Amino acid sequence: MIDVKKKIIQKFNAELGSDLKGFEKIYEFHQGLNLQKDEIEKSLSMASSEAPSKVKVVIESVEKIDTTFQQLEESSAQFRNDIQKALHETDKSIDMQRIINTISHLDKTLAYLNFIKHVESISEKIQIALAAGDDESTVSLYTNFTDISSQLQLSACHHLVSYVRETLHFWHNLIKDKLSKEYNDVLKALKWPFCGNNSNSLNTSMTDTLTKFKILTEYLLHLQLPYSLIDCRRKESIKPVVTSVLLTDFAPVSLPISLLVRPLRQRFIYHFTGTKLTNRQDKPEWFFTQILTWIKHHVQWIQKNVQPVANSIGFSHIDMKVEFMQSLVQLAVEKLHSELSIVQYDDALFAHLVDEALGFERELRETLFYPPTQPATVFVLTQAHVFVKWINMEKKYATEKMDAILSSSTAWEKLSSSDTDDMKVTECADAFLTLLTTISDRYKHLPQPGHRLQFLELQLELIDDWRIRLLQLLHETNEDPLTSLMPWILNTLHYVATVLEEWGVTVHFLQLYFFKKQFEAVESATSEGSDINETMDEVEGSVFDEAVALVRRLEKELINEISDAVALDVKARSRPYRTDKWFAMQSAKEVVSLSVTPSGYSMFQELATQLNQLYNTLALPLFNQAWKNLALQLDQFLLEEVILVNHFNRGGAEQVEYDIFRNLFPLFGLYINKPESYFPLIKEACILLNILLGSAMLLLEALNSNDESMGREILADIGVHKMSPKLALKVLGTRTDIAYI
Repeated sequence: MIDVKKKIIQKFNAELGSDLKGFEKIYEFHQGLNLQKDEIEKSLSMASSEAPSKVKVVIESVEKIDTTFQQLEESSAQFRNDIQKALHETDKSIDMQRIINTISHLDKTLAYLNFIKHVESISEKIQIALAAGDDESTVSLYTNFTDISSQLQLSACHHLVSYVRETLHFWHNLIKDKLSKEYNDVLKALKWPFCGNNSNSLNTSMTDTLTKFKILTEYLLHLQLPYSLIDCRRKESIKPVVTSVLLTDFAPVSLPISLLVRPLRQRFIYHFTGTKLTNRQDKPEWFFTQILTWIKHHVQWIQKNVQPVANSIGFSHIDMKVEFMQSLVQLAVEKLHSELSIVQYDDALFAHLVDEALGFERELRETLFYPPTQPATVFVLTQAHVFVKWINMEKKYATEKMDAILSSSTAWEKLSSSDTDDMKVTECADAFLTLLTTISDRYKHLPQPGHRLQFLELQLELIDDWRIRLLQLLHETNEDPLTSLMPWILNTLHYVATVLEEWGVTVHFLQLYFFKKQFEAVESATSEGSDINETMDEVEGSVFDEAVALVRRLEKELINEISDAVALDVKARSRPYRTDKWFAMQSAKEVVSLSVTPSGYSMFQELATQLNQLYNTLALPLFNQAWKNLALQLDQFLLEEVILVNHFNRGGAEQVEYDIFRNLFPLFGLYINKPESYFPLIKEACILLNILLGSAMLLLEALNSNDESMGREILADIGVHKMSPKLALKVLGTRTDIAYI
């Protein structure tokens, strides 16, 4: 009650406020309260009239829910009955499925037994055909059996697969033994192999025997086991003939080829094993040559008589000639492998065996066209321990050969070959390049780029060693350059560098350069942890770039040294010429005819002799470099030591021009066209000394104007292009007709 009272007081205070005049609002407040009262009464009367209708609605809703519940209860009971019926029927289905499974199992068992019966039936037929000697039926039945076995390989019936495989192997061995005996009899009739006393039988015509041979070849090809079965059989029972893992690179060959090679293998073993006189460690060429001879004598016959049989029965993917060669090459590999283990401690025998093995490989690949994908003797030589020994031996013998080349009494003699006469090729250069070529021929068939790169590094090392040895020879001589070994060493350097540049752009060395860059990129990427594509730049250049650059640098130094020596000799003979009385010579009008200045005889004679000696001694490209260097020095020398230090009257100017144009230039003209173009300074000096006095005075006045651009234009008008205006003034100042004005 107290709370209600407080609320009423608060309501009045809120409406009327603290202002006394606000009491006038009490009437409005009273009216508002009355209105609220009326609205409340009205709402109460409406609620009393609506209540019965709302109760009715609720009752109807409850009745509807009750009806729905009863319907659901009836449906549930019906559904329960249906489930019980279904469960009863399912029990019957399970029993039925058990019966079906039992029938299926019995059916599979019957099929299994029928398959075994079928295999046994085929086996019986094969046995009957074998007993009757019906090879065609035997092979046909065996081929069907092989097809069945191949289709069965993916079966989950492992015991059945094993049974069929073993049965197939059983019949394969029996049939192979029978056909092999017949095949060997036919080969004997054909007098196979065609070697020794039978070599004349190669072209003998035996039609019936050859026909039987082809039929048996077809049968033997059909007798091939599937590769999957061969692998299984190898895992189970086959023992390798040789323990070397190298022989795993040789794929199995077809049965006909195996039988054709068998008598050759027997002969090989007879002659090249044990204590036979033909089995000599110092004569490995004997067994290599024997293999090559057998291949050459038989491959055409194989290609003519065996390959067509294979093609006719759908075996064209088998290259009989290659298989025959492969089988014989395998003999060489086996023998090489066994020999290496014996001779590896004898350097001479080891080197000889490697030489013969490489020659055998080269003959196989280049002459007999043995496929590069097929293994041969280099696979034996590239075993790690053998390869290290091999490359060390190569280095040892190459170094010894290089010593012999350089110490030969004819090392620096020129070869008589006319096609290289301009190059003045020495025996030393030719022998050294032959040494490098021999090494290249020995390793170019190696299949691995890494092995070839190791031999390339050996070649580069030999080139550098050779260059250093030549440099040492140069330091040992104190003779005059032209009469010492220097020109011949220079020719040798130039020819070798030129040939190396040509080699660098061949396919062999371009491939090696690419591989080398790849290896370097991989090493760089590995060490830096970057992507190889980022470190692999565009491949340009050649493997010999660095070696050639060093040789060319030495070549340039020697050319300069020889040119300087010749120039020094010529200058030494020039003193009388340089100190002649050029200011008091007779003019051309005062003499009958001009001739060489007597004081210049010695100088020009020395120059002619030295040029001729350079031409006869140096290779033509080197001679061209030498005379250009010489011309450059003489041009500068004559200007500085003859023209600029003397004074010339009219006769002296005419005389020096005659000496230069009628003596100096013709000396060089014997070897080049337009020699005057290589003496621009002395040529232009002669022009300035011999222009008319009036023109010279005008030119002098123009050059003294300090306008260099105009001075060059005026000089160009009279044919002076090389000299600067300042130098031209000095030359003009040597004229007596100008100096004394």
